[in-house]
Amino acid sequence: MTTAEQPSEHFAFDPRNEVHARAIARLSREEIAWIGSVGGDGTPHAVPVWFLWRDGRVLILSQPNTAKVRNLRRNDKALVHLEAGDDGEQLLVLRGTARLSPTPAGDWIAEIGREYSEKYADGLVREKLTMESMAASYSVVIEFLPKRLIAW
Repeated sequence: MTTAEQPSEHFAFDPRNEVHARAIARLSREEIAWIGSVGGDGTPHAVPVWFLWRDGRVLILSQPNTAKVRNLRRNDKALVHLEAGDDGEQLLVLRGTARLSPTPAGDWIAEIGREYSEKYADGLVREKLTMESMAASYSVVIEFLPKRLIAW
């Protein structure tokens, strides 16, 4: 088991690194990630989210009045992790910072709408959502910037 744990102010994945390449592939295809934030009383708060991996960052659409949004307004420290896989051997945790984009989700549709609707086509149908209704309800865009990768 090889572990890649690298601190950096601006972490950059190296696709030639086997662990990084696997992480990039998983971030590109997995449908559910967990985002962890720091609650107002200092306790951890983690919830599953839909997300896009784009340009070295994780993009998450959120409803505006959620605990994660309130937490990230107070404290930008966060982590994103994926399930460990059926064999428990595919650990992937990203530690970093998250910012709430000043640009509303509706304005992001031109940039990420096609990619998002392709990735979550089944989920959007199941939840009876279009990209427009998704952006209206999940109007906050969380931009997570990794600073450390823990993976094997």
